[in-house]
Amino acid sequence: MDNSPSRAHYRAVFISPHLDDAVFSCGAMVARLAKEGPVLVLNLFTRYLSEVKIRGVVLGEERYQEEADAARFLGFESRCLGELDVSFRRDTYRKLGNIFRPPVAEDLDWLPTLRQKVFAVLAELDYQQLYVPLGIGWHVDHVLTHQLFESWADHGNLLYYEDAPYCCIPHSTRYRLNELAIYRPANDDRSLTPVNESRAWWQSSTAYANTALMKNLKPWIVRKSAIPVVSFYLHRLMALHRSLAVGSLKRQLEPLVMSIDEEFDMKVHAMALYRSQFREFFSSREDCIATLLGYAQSIQGDGAGQVERYWVKNALA
Repeated sequence: MDNSPSRAHYRAVFISPHLDDAVFSCGAMVARLAKEGPVLVLNLFTRYLSEVKIRGVVLGEERYQEEADAARFLGFESRCLGELDVSFRRDTYRKLGNIFRPPVAEDLDWLPTLRQKVFAVLAELDYQQLYVPLGIGWHVDHVLTHQLFESWADHGNLLYYEDAPYCCIPHSTRYRLNELAIYRPANDDRSLTPVNESRAWWQSSTAYANTALMKNLKPWIVRKSAIPVVSFYLHRLMALHRSLAVGSLKRQLEPLVMSIDEEFDMKVHAMALYRSQFREFFSSREDCIATLLGYAQSIQGDGAGQVERYWVKNALA
């Protein structure tokens, strides 16, 4: 890349769909790289037309302060592109379930315009590595962010990160990778091991039922009623994405598992600074630690320390 003095230089740039995604997914890597040089987090969908506070969705001015607090703590620079959050962008997305279905035609038609805006920002920068979400969990804004960089799949400095907390749900990463890539997991990697699809659905539904999102529902009768509804929705969503994975053009990726024990406490502290989001996804700091440890053990087996996993182009491809 051009190393002219007029360009700001960064050790890495993290593309984050929302204010919190980069830190929830890559907080330890952000902390590590910030010790080596400047790190930029570019947040895309950061504009809200009104305050929204419903279960699992908290949008409002407090999120800017949360981002500023996390940036100060981990030592990264934060920028906002200012695009509309999905909840305000299209009428279709006003129904919560549609936020986790494929992007509507209007979004796909708008994607080249969004790509021009993002690439214009990157063209003014010099950076060693670029981190982009895989789109695990199929949130529309995450999927669109991933699709922005489809033409960059062969860039040697591009790394894909696993979207948290979605990647902590069993089989979520495997389902997303099946749509995107040819890959080979390690022998002790339970997170990517194929299982009977009924069993996969049951394990995913059970894990989701035990998340803070569901446990926070009150009174208990509402929670009990919501669990079968969510389970049925997951069943349909997983079936949809199994069909979308068939015959799709796939790149060859290989995993890069990074031990983050040294930076883990910093990551959890930074995650907790996003107060509006943290309490929706985790019932406590201990719950967060246990969730991330379960994710790490699904990748490296029992007894493993904390990890973050990234995906890079297969060197032999």
